[in-house]
Amino acid sequence: MVDHSKAVLNSPFGRMKHLLVLMLLLFFIPFNTHAKGKGKAKIKLRTNPNQIEDVWTVSNELNYYHEPNQPYQNTLYENITLDYSASNGWDFQLASYNIPLVGGGAQNYQADTYFNISKTFIISQDFQAVLGTQSGTTLLHSANSRQLHNADYALVVYQPSRQVNLHAGSYWVNKSLSTTTDYLGYTGGFNIEVLDNLLTLQADYFSGNNNLSGAVFNTWIRVHPKAQVYFGVGVPETNSGNEFYGTVGFSVAGTSG
Repeated sequence: MVDHSKAVLNSPFGRMKHLLVLMLLLFFIPFNTHAKGKGKAKIKLRTNPNQIEDVWTVSNELNYYHEPNQPYQNTLYENITLDYSASNGWDFQLASYNIPLVGGGAQNYQADTYFNISKTFIISQDFQAVLGTQSGTTLLHSANSRQLHNADYALVVYQPSRQVNLHAGSYWVNKSLSTTTDYLGYTGGFNIEVLDNLLTLQADYFSGNNNLSGAVFNTWIRVHPKAQVYFGVGVPETNSGNEFYGTVGFSVAGTSG
């Protein structure tokens, strides 16, 4: 693993510089918090893989939807992921999203299960490129017929230190996944470790008005050297038909050895 840490980040000027970059990134995320449409849960796509080699990660996340004027007034979904960061920049993830625990119907697809594979290329000490693809389908009956869902993504990652990760690029989804049309859009996000080995802020945004569109903001807290808990909120994009939702989850990591 390459150590990207720099002394300048630990100085007041260095931290201020990266906070300014973060503020600019947030300023240019053009989503509107007043979503319109039929109202559905957001499909998930992981585009920022773990860059530490030979690490297994198991995550469990709960999403809560409360829509008084919809048939699914209270819905609780579970999301389970298993991820392995292999050598030479390869990363493999198996994930099942929107598994209904309470209620249901807040998503076009429920228990949609995907295999995500990505490759990270080192460009320089501070920059990497990520190419990836995610494919799968729904395991449970849904209003839509079972079809292959596919999403591809290509991002540039700026990581001047272990504490700062800014990433942006493009993504493409097929009509079966978006439920609108084949769509090419852009995505961006960040991971900022505010307190070393304790507190991390994370966000990701997907453009458009389809099943993936919107933003998610999470706060991660490290409770053990190999475990983290997190909570946050999902914000829908304009006319995407997605809904606001709350998140809470945990992640446990370990090596093969």
